[in-house]
Amino acid sequence: MPEGTKAPADREESSIGKYVSRFLYDSYVVMLLLSTAILLAGVFLEKYLEVFVTIPVILVLTGVLYVDRRTVHIPPIMVFVMVWIMMVVVMGRLFGEGSAWDWALDCLFGVVLGVCGLILTYSIMPAMPDGGTDRPIRIAFVSLSVALALFTLLLLLQYHLGHVVDGLSQTMDELMGQLVPVIIGAVLICTVFWLGSLSSTVRNAVLKYLTDNDAVLGADDYEKMEIRKALDSRETDKVEYKSTLRTNLGTKEKDEKIEKMVLKTLVAFMNSRGGTLLIGVADNGRVIGIDEDSFESRDKLNLHLTNLIAEHIGNEFLPFISFRLSDYEGKGVMRVVCRKSNSPVFLKEGKQESFIVRSGPSSVELHGMDTLNYVNNRFKKRKKGKLFKKE
Repeated sequence: MPEGTKAPADREESSIGKYVSRFLYDSYVVMLLLSTAILLAGVFLEKYLEVFVTIPVILVLTGVLYVDRRTVHIPPIMVFVMVWIMMVVVMGRLFGEGSAWDWALDCLFGVVLGVCGLILTYSIMPAMPDGGTDRPIRIAFVSLSVALALFTLLLLLQYHLGHVVDGLSQTMDELMGQLVPVIIGAVLICTVFWLGSLSSTVRNAVLKYLTDNDAVLGADDYEKMEIRKALDSRETDKVEYKSTLRTNLGTKEKDEKIEKMVLKTLVAFMNSRGGTLLIGVADNGRVIGIDEDSFESRDKLNLHLTNLIAEHIGNEFLPFISFRLSDYEGKGVMRVVCRKSNSPVFLKEGKQESFIVRSGPSSVELHGMDTLNYVNNRFKKRKKGKLFKKE
């Protein structure tokens, strides 16, 4: 970090050290108290099996309160879905009856356990929103394994408590009959998560949720911390700085070459291992602020970048790029995060296409056989016949 920037960063410590807002944390506390109250009421009324589903929820909520004290590791929507479905299962067991109804509730019980598995898996991953986005199949498999392990532990607990508490014992046929729908429910929710992670629509919805709920998630604080981390790391193969989006600082005029350099960096990141671009930061790491004065509003600036990406990179790659303009040290800084692409990305200028990759802290354009060799090595899982297919 260059001299002169540390003092402001230090002054922001109190504001950027807390990612999770008080409202969100208090919501978790309320859900924990509610789940505990339901469990105690069930014990008091001797409705043990009816409220048994609250046990894993209470354990997971306790873990969420510990893990997410400061940083959003776990997507909040998962926590709310888990508690909501738990309520449905409890109410259904208390007031519903019938074999088909019980089977459906057992399936929902499996969904709750599946969500618990996802939450526990996320709790050991890097902070949101970047953690694990490129490994959905692994997350789904681990989460399913955790869900089934939770169910096994609950069965053991139920078995041993059944010797001392009336109303908890079940026959082997009853346990086996419950096992099948629970597994189906857990597999179903993990499969939905996996398919959703592959869907650009779902990913964009998650990003929109994160940006539209600043007050709840503390997204502004999160952005400031991520910007500071990128500034501290200096420029690397995964971090680069650009002073402006389209304004030439020498002539003070709009310059398409500046835009091209920004797009070139995004393409290079996606063709390599992904990365972060900070716009509004000089090469030496000094925050100078993005050239938002050349736009009517920040919305117009965001739309301009979106249109540039769509025109010169392609709409199909928009899900791999997320960006946000935030105030940092009193100046606007845009953090653009690129995930690595699963197919080659080209920078298009009219009829010409350029293939660019990262080489250390620089973006390098490849030509001829160098491009072919890189593509075959980097995207070897795809068939060669589809790599250069034009629309």
